[in-house]
Amino acid sequence: MHSTFSYSRLAALLLPAALLMAAPQAPAPDEDETYQGEAPERYAMVRALEGEVRIRKGDLDETLSRGTPIAEGDVVESRGRGVLQLGDGSRVAFGGATRFTVAALFTDRKGEKQVLLRLDHGRIRVLLGGQSDARFRVDTPSGTATCFDKGGFTIEAERDKVVRLKVHSGRVTFANERDEARIPAGERLTVYSPQDRLDRVRGFNTYEGDEFDRWSDRAVVIQRGESWDRVPSEIRYYADELDNNGRWVQSEEFGWVWQPNGVAEDWRPYYRGRWAPYASGMTWVSDEPWAYVAYHHGRWHWNLGVGWFWIPGVYYSPAWVAWNHTPGYYGWAPLGYYNTPCHWGYGSWRGGYAWNVVAVVDINLGHVHRRTHHDVNVLRRFNEGSGGTAWTGGGRDLRAPWQRSPLIVSHAEFRNPGQIQTAFRRDVHRERLGAYERQARETTGRVVYRRDVRPVGPVEARPGVPTPGPARRPFEERPRPGGGDRPSLPRERPVEPRPQVDEKRPGGQAPRERPMESRPQGEGARERPVEPKPRVDERRPDPAPRERTFEPRPRSEERRPEPRPLPERTVEPTPRERPTELRPRFDREDRRPDPAPRERSPEPRPREERRPDPPKAVERESRPAPKPERPREERKSEGPREFRR
Repeated sequence: MHSTFSYSRLAALLLPAALLMAAPQAPAPDEDETYQGEAPERYAMVRALEGEVRIRKGDLDETLSRGTPIAEGDVVESRGRGVLQLGDGSRVAFGGATRFTVAALFTDRKGEKQVLLRLDHGRIRVLLGGQSDARFRVDTPSGTATCFDKGGFTIEAERDKVVRLKVHSGRVTFANERDEARIPAGERLTVYSPQDRLDRVRGFNTYEGDEFDRWSDRAVVIQRGESWDRVPSEIRYYADELDNNGRWVQSEEFGWVWQPNGVAEDWRPYYRGRWAPYASGMTWVSDEPWAYVAYHHGRWHWNLGVGWFWIPGVYYSPAWVAWNHTPGYYGWAPLGYYNTPCHWGYGSWRGGYAWNVVAVVDINLGHVHRRTHHDVNVLRRFNEGSGGTAWTGGGRDLRAPWQRSPLIVSHAEFRNPGQIQTAFRRDVHRERLGAYERQARETTGRVVYRRDVRPVGPVEARPGVPTPGPARRPFEERPRPGGGDRPSLPRERPVEPRPQVDEKRPGGQAPRERPMESRPQGEGARERPVEPKPRVDERRPDPAPRERTFEPRPRSEERRPEPRPLPERTVEPTPRERPTELRPRFDREDRRPDPAPRERSPEPRPREERRPDPPKAVERESRPAPKPERPREERKSEGPREFRR
């Protein structure tokens, strides 16, 4: 018998292989999607500020403000006074006529962390944090002061190289080219030159001090409020200003979130402030007292009827925003929980992305909120773009038109805003971000963290259909750098299968603390078509289910006169407690079914009732039993209800 191969049959056999070869491959992870930020302790926050203080970042010299991040290599020159907050709880107060350099922030040197300040002249007060495990070191023209233990000290350097050290608590070691001495608390040391002997040690009265000492005593005190337990441990020392300027509420989807007080109706994140072209990227600087932690850590979200709220996060970034530009305009929008721009239903935005749009020539000005545009036609152009994944099978690029990793702009481009458009090119952006990562790693040891966003599972290739991209994931995932003691997501509810019955519990009862919606309908629910019937009985505070379901009638008569225990089933609280009044509004936005006030678990009951009882044949024989006993029963409709179809 001869086989005949027609061209149509050959094409049918070769078509699947051809489609598989021609199908678009899964796109490589986008640089914007993998960017995770930097470790939070590698930047310091300005805690307090009075008078005129300047900061020099490379060749950029400007006025220091509350929202300016302090990085390694920054030079602070003060005519007033202020306080810097470090990530481990340590604080540095500086007075007038002071200049110092932040040389290192928690840099590993020979296996131990170190904070290094270089004091050219002036006076600083150091208080080590209670959780600090780093060596704090201050270099002066006449020697080095090092504090290993938890303590505090004041060091003053004059322009003629005279250094005075006072130890308030703990111990401080001072060393120069000739000698070394350990100074305990309550004593002070005076040094006149790098070759001077360190023998001028004497006690001092800790009650004595000038105005700077009294001011710094108040300024370096650490306050623990509600925010201490609401944010990850890595940023808790940055978050105490949140308590005085907002309130904490709990969201169904995000856990504990924070809302600012006293903001205008047209306010949105990254609205009141200015941009600064620092080395790590365009950095948002704001004078709002809570600006540092809320604009450099975590994300924002907006809900109808609730407004804007901040979701805590660990990693640091110059600004967690999406960047975009159209002819004549620059725009940025706060990034939300899933690393996409936040939606906003106010005014001209009409539910679109919350873009802050300014003219090209206004991007480098202060108080940028005074120059933002509200024109719906301008905003519409920034909302264009699919926001999908990259797919080149049809010759189109479906990637979102905006950028979500830091926009790196040179000082020359920032002074001439029209040149900033070069930084939006994807090849330029990738090259600049890579150069910054290499330079930071080589000079300061800072690392830009990235995450794996490869698609989960195999990619199914379908002709004419774009290849699915990375799974939709939250902005932060475990593990975090340093191995903090809190999860990176604020109490995200896991979706996991729930066992039908816990046989180890007395009475076969299932645990009641898990929410109803986290349990799929199990096998017991499919095998028992009379699932709604037990709910009627549960409204009565009955005894254990095994005593009332499959037992013969005489036993059911014996249990009726018994007292009915378990009254707590009728007043059992919902599994998720909501300490604030905003819970209903979050529930509407989350679109998740809110469990009823009386939460019941009917599925496990039939399974646990069948386990110790007779076979189903006995159950069918006992069904007609209630009929002759109806005249004798006062509540004849409740007893056999669960047996009737």
